[in-house]
Amino acid sequence: MRILFLFLLLLTIQVDSLAQKNKNKIDTHVEQIISTIVTQEDAQAHLTFLAADEMRGRNIGTPEIDIAANYIASQFRQWGIQAAPNTNNTYFQQVSFEKAVPASVISFSLDKQTFKLNDDIIQIGGTNLDFNGDVVFVGYGTRSDFEKTDVRGKLVVALVGTSEQLGNLFSAYNESTNKNQLSKEFGGVGLIEIYTFPGMPWQNIVSLLSTTPRIRLQKETEGIPHFWMRNSDNTILTLLKENKKISGAIKTSGANLIYFKGRNVAGIVNGTDPVLKNEFLLVSAHYDHVGVRKKGNLPDSIYNGARDNAIGIVGLLETARFFARNPQKRSIILLALTAEEVGLLGSLWYTEHPLIPLSKIVFNFNCDGAGYNDTTKATVIGLERTTAEESILKACQVFGLQAIKDPVPEQNLFERSDNFNFAKKGIPAIDFAPGFKAFDAELMKYYHQPADEVASLNFSYLEKYFRAYVYTNVILANIPTPPVWKVGDKFEPLSKKLYGK
Repeated sequence: MRILFLFLLLLTIQVDSLAQKNKNKIDTHVEQIISTIVTQEDAQAHLTFLAADEMRGRNIGTPEIDIAANYIASQFRQWGIQAAPNTNNTYFQQVSFEKAVPASVISFSLDKQTFKLNDDIIQIGGTNLDFNGDVVFVGYGTRSDFEKTDVRGKLVVALVGTSEQLGNLFSAYNESTNKNQLSKEFGGVGLIEIYTFPGMPWQNIVSLLSTTPRIRLQKETEGIPHFWMRNSDNTILTLLKENKKISGAIKTSGANLIYFKGRNVAGIVNGTDPVLKNEFLLVSAHYDHVGVRKKGNLPDSIYNGARDNAIGIVGLLETARFFARNPQKRSIILLALTAEEVGLLGSLWYTEHPLIPLSKIVFNFNCDGAGYNDTTKATVIGLERTTAEESILKACQVFGLQAIKDPVPEQNLFERSDNFNFAKKGIPAIDFAPGFKAFDAELMKYYHQPADEVASLNFSYLEKYFRAYVYTNVILANIPTPPVWKVGDKFEPLSKKLYGK
């Protein structure tokens, strides 16, 4: 009995010692983050470069965004971070874009009733079209809608968005690409979508879409000419929606497609655990912004994008530097994404052309936001949707911040940042944003405005924000079981399919 007692005592001491050792290791991580990795001075240096006037808003297709990409890659190389596979040791994943210059002239009629450019119809994609023949309505333009409707050789008309989107313009705009591909697959010659959302007036849509060429990912095959049309009580449109036989004619000129390249920047730090190193934590942020735009009589036309999203890139860079010096159990992919501002295109390209199999990525912690109006918080879009919630709450608390879930779900922010494309593949993917409690005047003063400059930032707050982000990634890279979607989440079935569970 005495021998058994001594054995149990020694075992207890050993377990306590191991627990204390692990606790001290975590405490050491916090100390390292505070003392050597994440400091106001270092964060300010990165931000001052990325959001300088000389970077001219880091718009895609410009020399300045290439400079930003080179800057990120140079930091990776300096810290000894390995280039991701299939990048030829450059850190760069090439992304192919097409820019659709809309038609400057559109002549359109349905049963001899005419509709005018901008007043009634605009082109959002494709080349010129000269058509005279049958026009067919396909509802919301799902695959099942096309399967039960003969569209071959006809002009296709659909409703914008889906029956589930309930006025989400951003998602509807992205969904248009799928409808275009379906229209072409089933033999349609052109696609017109009727804009039915009440939230934004038609003239705002015209200003948004017709003055700026639409940018999409370049496909192996081009899409068909694509238009949006104003909804109205016009008798012809009513008959069309009722599937009555309608004839029409449309002729356009001035449309053009321009092809160009962009780059995602990707590095890897291999894990230390013999088993967990085969799992990857994906840390992402987008580095593009909206460039230079003349706005009224304002003297400043450069949209510097300090908050959106140079802050996110600094979160990624600080995480990269920590992991380069302190590899953790899991491996980590560091992914700076292009073209978020034009439809999450950099992340969409990556999910369609992954540098490592998507099934090896166990979690995506994206860093992106519109700004902040509450410096006591970090806002985590999707916080409550995965089992990473506890780790995030803990990491924020360590640095004096409260992690909160999305306070404006009606804005559908989860689907408006790059985490969404990874979530659609089944990967648990959420977004870490600076603290905000509403889309109020304080937030909108800087969101996509020339005023979003480095001089306006609160670096005392950002230091805590960056530290909380880095520490969360440390925790997630070490916990024995990776985070998963919570039971009942709409992405849970996709996750089970991806991971074979």
